[in-house]
Amino acid sequence: MSETLSFSTGITTPAAPLTGRLRFVAHFLSVGYLGLISLLSSLPGAGLLFFPELAALAFDGFVRPRGTWASVPGFLAFTPVITAVVGVAVTNWLPFGLPSILVVTTFCVLMVQLLRSPVAPAISAGVLPLMTGLESWWYPSAILGGTGVLALALIGWKRYAIPRSPNTSASLRDQVDDAMERIPRRANWISAMLIFVTITACLVELTGERMILYPPLVVIAFEMFAHPHICPWARRPARFPLATLLTAAAGIGAVLTLGPGVTATVISLVAGLVILKTFDLHMPPALAIGLIPQILENPGWNYPVAVLIGSSGLAIGFLFYRSLLRRSFAPV
Repeated sequence: MSETLSFSTGITTPAAPLTGRLRFVAHFLSVGYLGLISLLSSLPGAGLLFFPELAALAFDGFVRPRGTWASVPGFLAFTPVITAVVGVAVTNWLPFGLPSILVVTTFCVLMVQLLRSPVAPAISAGVLPLMTGLESWWYPSAILGGTGVLALALIGWKRYAIPRSPNTSASLRDQVDDAMERIPRRANWISAMLIFVTITACLVELTGERMILYPPLVVIAFEMFAHPHICPWARRPARFPLATLLTAAAGIGAVLTLGPGVTATVISLVAGLVILKTFDLHMPPALAIGLIPQILENPGWNYPVAVLIGSSGLAIGFLFYRSLLRRSFAPV
């Protein structure tokens, strides 16, 4: 893996995450930020502030202030706003179905590519309105509120944390994490990703269960298909579906027990962090899975089942795609 990585990532500077006390503080800040967003979203007229992928951006940004996303605060703040506009437009102008799913996914992926933005969770900001039926044009403004404040917080955190953190060489694992978040150099993987989205969207229409194509799944698929040679969980493919199932179950359990709000948000996020740590997966977009029940109109235990189906489909599709590339592999 290391030889492949050296030709594909272009990493020349250390990007090691924080350690020790600073790492603990970073976790506390990421959980606290989502708790604050949850609190603010409970105020009258502020419900749209709660964007689940903020969990991914906050966690990776605070824990890895030298990392890819934390290094581009402008993209972090504004890329999700642009894709959110696309998502609301498609939701308002097209009926829900296979065509609208393909339109919003394609436009959001292409927008991220054309902007040369490494902030892949922005794709989720575009897919979420369609999958949840959100038609409000206030949604992009609410997204900007959350991502803008986070970007400013990360700028301040970097100025505080990096001078106090040893500037050690990044490990191979740290380089893989950075590479998975970087802009793909080629676009030959997009067709494979859209085939996966098409098949999954057909399953959504067949079953009527929209959360089979839960928004973070599209982000995870983007990262995996764009960087098939370094996907960290591919050697043990059962980890990914199981981890997402448990994260979804923790999120829905918290909401059904406590109701949506700050306490359920914190419990879901902490559970997600523990689960990903247990499975040794650095997959920030997966943290949003446990927070989606907060915004579902009728959350129920069908949600974890839908997540398991979608994640299993992605795992199978990705492994099949990578097997096709094995003999004719070219670094992306």
